[in-house]
Formats: sequence, C-alpha cells, structure tokens
Amino acid sequence: MAQRYLVPELPLPGRHAIDGELAHHLGRVLRVRVGESVRLADGRGGTATAVVVAVDRRAVTLDVAPSTQAVAARPILTVAFACPRAARCDWLIEHGTEVGIAVFQPVWTRRSRPQQLRLDRWRSIARAAVGQCDRAFVPTIAEPLELPALLANPPRGARVLLDAGGQPLTGLAPSDEVLLLVGPEGGFDEAERAAIAAAEFGGFGCTPHTLRTETAAVVGAAVVMAVGDGR
Repeated sequence: MAQRYLVPELPLPGRHAIDGELAHHLGRVLRVRVGESVRLADGRGGTATAVVVAVDRRAVTLDVAPSTQAVAARPILTVAFACPRAARCDWLIEHGTEVGIAVFQPVWTRRSRPQQLRLDRWRSIARAAVGQCDRAFVPTIAEPLELPALLANPPRGARVLLDAGGQPLTGLAPSDEVLLLVGPEGGFDEAERAAIAAAEFGGFGCTPHTLRTETAAVVGAAVVMAVGDGR
C-alpha cells in the first residue's frame, strides 16, 4: 500500500470528491472505508492528510486538512549513468528514487549506445516509487545526453566518479549539489576517462567488488546521500 498518493495539485482544505484513476484505486482496489486516512502529495514537497467521508462507484469524497511543505533532502544529487539493459534500468530508477536521487541523467558512451528510450515508463516508475517509499519529491528523468555533452556543461556542484579503485568519499556538505557519474559495463574507455579527469571529476570507491551499472548507481547514490548528510 502506498504511503502517499500523487495528485497534480493538492486540493484546498475542505471536502472534495476525487474521481478518475485515484478514486478507482482507493475505492475499488484498496476498498478504503469511511473514517480511514490517506495522504495526498503533489510530488513537489506538498502533502495533505485527508479522511474518507464517502465512497461510491465513481468517486471518493475526502475531507482534506491543510497541507504542509517539505524541504528537499540534501545533498541534491544528480546521477548520470550509462544506460544498462531495459529491465535493469527500470530497477535503477525504482530503487534510486527510494535512495533519494533528485535527477536521473541517462548518458550514452562508447560502450553503451542508444536503445529503445522508455522515458515515460521511467517517469511512471519513479512516481510509483515515490508513493511507496513516502518521498515528498518526484525525481526528474532527464533527456539522454552523449558523454561529451555532459562533460562540456555539467550541473553545478561537486563532481564525483564512481571508481572501483577510488578512495572512500569525504568532504561533502549537506548544502552541496552533487553530480555522480556511473560508467557502463566494462567501464569508460581510455579517451573517456581522460575527458572525465579533464572535467575535474574526483573518483571514489564504495566496494572492492565489480558492480553492475544499476547496482553501482544505487549504492553510490546511497553513499553520497549519507556522506553529504553527515551520517
């Protein structure tokens, strides 16, 4: 059962009839009952608790309390990753959302070339994961970039490369914005590694083992979030 239910806009405090897909899910799938509480969220930090006051075949009527506004977790983390195979990328999006990745940036490299893009599917997976893990913000799924384009104009903030031979990560502050770069299976080639070094990425390692791209992205993100949060 989801912890939050996403809506395009949070309703104002008061009584509201909710229809459409959410009403179907609450009334027909979950079979909520009068008196039960649910949490509505807009995916931009806003959350409101609502109490079910009526359920019928087409709508669920809620008594909505005033909303609250959350502050985004720090650091604000962008993960640029060489796209693995489709099912593995789905896994990366789902579990990376749970960890706290703010922006997913797919990257094409010499060893990971364009496949069938699934941006709409990835955005749907991210929204579902937000509801399940009780996260206040829906992450951004960015349009794919070639690696040279990313290196030429990277997001602001600290730049780190997940590198099996790197040292443990240190020195991040909670206020930082961080770009974490994760390579393809087989790693970046020599020319790409030289370009990454020229773009002033610092390498760090989080395990002595060789990880799949999707595992590396999620584990690396968890380390960055923990170090940047001071834990």
